[in-house]
Formats: sequence, C-alpha cells, structure tokens
Amino acid sequence: MMSEGFDQGEDTTPGRSQVRKFIALIVITTATAQALGLTLKSPTQLGPNDISRWSTVWSLLERGSFAIDDCPWADKTQDKVLKPDKLAEPTAKSSLLHKVEYAIAPRAWKTGEATEHFYSSKPPLLPTLMAGLLYPARTILGVPLDKVVEQKRLPRWVEKVDEGPPRRVEHVLETPKEPAKWPVFVFYFKPLVVLFNVVPLWLFLVLYTRLLDRYATNDWAWFLSLFGGAWGSLLFAFDQTLNNHTIAASSAFFAIYALIRIWDEEARSAWWFAVAGFFAAFTACNELPAALFGVLVFLMLLIRFPKSTAISFVPAAAIPCIAFLATQYIAFGQFTPVYEEFGTKSYQYEGSYWNTPLEMDWFNLHPEPYPVYFFHMTFGHHGVFSLTPLFLFAALGMVRSLFTRDRLRALAWLTLVLSTALFAAYLVNPKARNYGGSTQGLRWLFWLIPFWLVFLPKGVEGGQDRRWVRVLSLAALAISVFSVGYALRAPWSHPWVLDMMEHLNLYSLKR
Repeated sequence: MMSEGFDQGEDTTPGRSQVRKFIALIVITTATAQALGLTLKSPTQLGPNDISRWSTVWSLLERGSFAIDDCPWADKTQDKVLKPDKLAEPTAKSSLLHKVEYAIAPRAWKTGEATEHFYSSKPPLLPTLMAGLLYPARTILGVPLDKVVEQKRLPRWVEKVDEGPPRRVEHVLETPKEPAKWPVFVFYFKPLVVLFNVVPLWLFLVLYTRLLDRYATNDWAWFLSLFGGAWGSLLFAFDQTLNNHTIAASSAFFAIYALIRIWDEEARSAWWFAVAGFFAAFTACNELPAALFGVLVFLMLLIRFPKSTAISFVPAAAIPCIAFLATQYIAFGQFTPVYEEFGTKSYQYEGSYWNTPLEMDWFNLHPEPYPVYFFHMTFGHHGVFSLTPLFLFAALGMVRSLFTRDRLRALAWLTLVLSTALFAAYLVNPKARNYGGSTQGLRWLFWLIPFWLVFLPKGVEGGQDRRWVRVLSLAALAISVFSVGYALRAPWSHPWVLDMMEHLNLYSLKR
C-alpha cells in the first residue's frame, strides 16, 4: 500500500492476515476514491469560510497583495476584516509587542495617508502556501483565476404560463439571454483541495491500518475501527472543501504517528523527531489552540530524548512557526492573528454581517448559559458524542489505557489533557460561543479526532466475545456514518440533530 521505506528504524508491525490485507485495500481504495469524486463534483466555493481563503489566493496571484477589495468573490464572504494599510504609531499605553512590530516595519508601512482595505480574517499562511503552489501554473498558462469562459446557448422550447383567467400554457421557442458560464478558477483550485485533503486522507488510512495492526487486539476491533476511521467522522464530509480543520487533523495524526513510533516503539531516527516536530507545529499553525499540543509533545520528547529533540524536532518545528509569523506580519504588520480582533471595528464596519449576526452567530452576542452550551457541545445539537457516538467508545478506550499498563498510556494522558483543555477553552471563550457557526459539528475540535481514533479499538474490542458490545458499537458506527452522510451535500450547514430539534419546535434560531 505504500513504500516500506517510510518506516525508519525497526518495524514492529505484526504480520497482517490475508483477509485484513484485502479488506484494508478495499476500504482505503473505496474511501479515497469516494472522497476524490465528492471533491471534484462539489462546488469549489462552498461557503464564506473557504471563499475567504480563495480570495486571498486570488489577490496574491493577480494583485500581489493580501488585500481582497478587488476580488470578484469578496462580497460572498463575511469572514473578512477592514484594516488600514499603515501601522498606527505606538502610544505610551501600547503593548511591547506592538512597539516591536512598529519598530521593525519598513518605512513605507508607517508613512503616508492610510487607506482601509478588506482582508481575509483567516491566517495567511495557508493561502500563501497555496498561491505559491499555483504560481508556476498561473505564470505558464497566463490565464487569470477569475476568467469566466462563456458558451452561447442554443434555442429551446419553453413553457410560458398565462395565469389568466383563464389559465393558459403557451410553448415558445426562445434563446436564453444569459450564456452558460464556466469559471476557470475550478481548474486552479480543485487540485489544491485534492492535494491538501484527499491525499492526506489516503495516507492517514494507510498509517491508521498499521496502528490497528499494532494495537487492535482482535478482528472486531480492527475491522470496526478501520471503517469508523474511514467513514465515521465528520472529517470525511469536510474533505471536499478548503478549510483549516481537516489539514490540522491530518497534521495532528502524522505527529501522533511519529510520537508513537518514538515513545512506544523505540524508533530513534532523526526522521521521526523531525516529522513529529514539523507536523505538531503545522497543526498549531492551522488551529492555534493546538499550540498546547506542540508544547506538550516538545516537553515530553525533550525530557526523555533531549539531544534528538534539540537537533531534529526543534529545527523542523521552527519551519512552519517562522512561516506563520512571517506571513502574518507581511500581511498585516502584526504577529497576532486578526481574528483576535473579533468584536472590534475591524469586524464591525459599516454594512458588516457581524453588526447583526443571526442563526448560530446570534449566540456570540446573546450567549447561552454554560450548562446549556456544554450540553450541546457534547450530547446536544452540535455534540461530539451525539453526532459521532463512536467517540464514546474511543473515550472508554482512552480511560482503559490510562489505568492499565498499556503501551499508549502516555498518549492517553496527552489526549485527556488536550480534550479537557479544549472543551473548557471553547466553553468559556467569550468570542466563540456559536458552536462554530453554520457547520456540521463542533469544527474547532476536529483536529482532536485522530487522537480519539487511536483509542477506538481499545474501546470496542469487547465486541469480539460480547454480543451486546457488538450491537452498541454497530449502532454507534451507524449513527456516526449517518451524520457524515447528512453532512456530505452541505458541510457548512446545520447538523441533523439541530434540524430535527427545529422541526419539532424544541429549539429556535434567530433568522
């Protein structure tokens, strides 16, 4: 399924039975092919979230600027900020960081009349990376990203209804005034979504089966976990659209895999330390709260393997960190992400959606009580466990690993700390009380899904000998896959639990 050269150091993977080999090949091929077909068929611009990033990609390639004012799609996203193109001179009350940002800025950033421009509110590292990948094709082809190819329409018979009275239906041969339009950006952007979402999905499934070979104690745990990893998490629904959550989740898994190889399987090569460092840092660059993950992994390895961590982990981790800070500063003249300015004039400009937020965003201004919000984060309309109950078994597996002499005990403690910290942070965060907006599931926690999947086989292994465990775990798999299926057509929409509650008049949104 992949080159054996990927494993550096002694390979401790047990032999895989012929049946498992065949099932793994079938599942990996099917899931990857399905994700590819879904990605190619879905609209390239699915909603404000991805349009915000695509606008930056367009602006970098077509204007050489991070400002998205002239982008033809900028009016379709509310995920943007209005900021001046000159830095404000620090005052006595300014923070030390702002004083440093101003001091190192080029003279052109500080002098002259300031003009306000629209910018994407998303961190610029990912769009900059994508623009860099597209630059050769854009240069060679010479075709602008916003070009639209028009096709003249042919005459066709249409029905014209005269409501009368009496009501009459006439048939008229006419040619539509508007031509058929084929946007060129599809051919530029689709390969990027495949590269950043579909390819990592394939690699995740290949490596996940290797973990199952090592840590799934029986066939039931191995097979159910593989199917759950392929189709039982909402990551699969989001692989069709440009977003930071699937990229962060993939990065987190690659870092976890390297950590397991180092910590539990005694792979000591510099390769694994570099992989752990790079992907732990890249996870944080795409999900800033994941900085806690990067710090904890760094400390774990530094204490146990100080030399290898200093020589291999740290330089590899520095690459995405430096790139993140550099692109952030070049784009905005500041090192802090602009979405930290949520609730300020950067967001609440004239005509901004955020002046009158509705539906889930209404809760940012009118937050629900903490117990209510926590319930919906866990077992309610955006609940991790109500939408994907497979993770109840993953939680069971994690707890069992915590209190047994399990090889994954250290990772279990790390998962517990991260999960608890993230749930608590998003519960009390005053700037994020909207469940992630119109989205299928609590997307801010998606990057933790690979952690939970590692412990899924431990949680369902009892199904090998106990019928009731098989029934419950199959029901959990069915509900989880159902949630994914419900999300496929529109990942940036409400989950089925919320839709059901609204239809039953059990929950009401402001519209």
